[in-house]
Amino acid sequence: MAGSITSQQTATRWFHRGTLWAAGVVLALVLAACTSSEPEGPTSVVRVDGKPVTLAEFNSRAAFMGLGGDPAALEPELRKAVVEDLVGRTLVLAEAERQGVELLPEELEKREGQLLRKLEPEAFKHNLAVHGISKQQWRRELAAQLLMEKALRLIVRPGIRVTPDEIAAYYRRHLDRYHRPEQILAQHALLPNKDLAQKLVDQVQKGMDISQAAAQMGAPLAGGGQPTWLSRGHMPPGLEAKVFALKPGQLAGPLPSPYGFHVVRVEAKRPAVVLSLAQAAPGIQKNLVAKKQEAQAIILMQELKTKSDIIYDQQFLDKGRLAPARSK
Repeated sequence: MAGSITSQQTATRWFHRGTLWAAGVVLALVLAACTSSEPEGPTSVVRVDGKPVTLAEFNSRAAFMGLGGDPAALEPELRKAVVEDLVGRTLVLAEAERQGVELLPEELEKREGQLLRKLEPEAFKHNLAVHGISKQQWRRELAAQLLMEKALRLIVRPGIRVTPDEIAAYYRRHLDRYHRPEQILAQHALLPNKDLAQKLVDQVQKGMDISQAAAQMGAPLAGGGQPTWLSRGHMPPGLEAKVFALKPGQLAGPLPSPYGFHVVRVEAKRPAVVLSLAQAAPGIQKNLVAKKQEAQAIILMQELKTKSDIIYDQQFLDKGRLAPARSK
């Protein structure tokens, strides 16, 4: 998860779902006011319009990015990138509040369910423990991430336009992408050994749902068990030949490969085709809208920063340690 982070990559993440740990946002902590006679302790790595972004928030965000728990161990550019990410989120959440954008409970529940269906429960718990994150923290951060995405979408999207000429030009430039190979719609399970794979086949042949049976064996199907379109050219040759020889409704397995033993149930098939401009247009439009949203999000972030009073702790940026406490 660690790596170079740029402001543009940060803005891009707000429009893509994806990976679990890309959804990391910690809500700002409220600090008690200090009296004039008490020292003002080192509490924030940056202040945005008077609102502190705390060291605790920085540490949580860095952990979600896979950057460890010691700010001083990071390169200065990485510390700066994480701080800028926190500044951006603070500004977007403030803008969401100004514009009355709220996240509905059902929106959070839907997205949470989608993510958890893709994750093996024990692996999810392990990841939380490794990063020192509670399930409640993860859920709060997911909610904040979704709120930011929703706010940016509602603020930016109304001004996005994609013309037919743009769609046609994109289609011509990327024509090779629209040569669709032969595909099958299938449910696919991968088991670590032949015996487990055979047990799954036996249970399905007795009438048990393949998704339920695989989940009980600790090998949940990808996509939450929903059938997925699989294309030629993405499997080991021997496995691919056997799978694509199946007819709709057929079940096959155990099928060996370098990755383990596969059990596949084919739902439907479609031949190789070259998509026409009309067939490709919806996908192209969606792609171009996303690209324009990313660009507009970057512009919006710069506008929000220009209009805001942002005070950085320069010592923290340079050395990873907060500036010493100072008296009022």
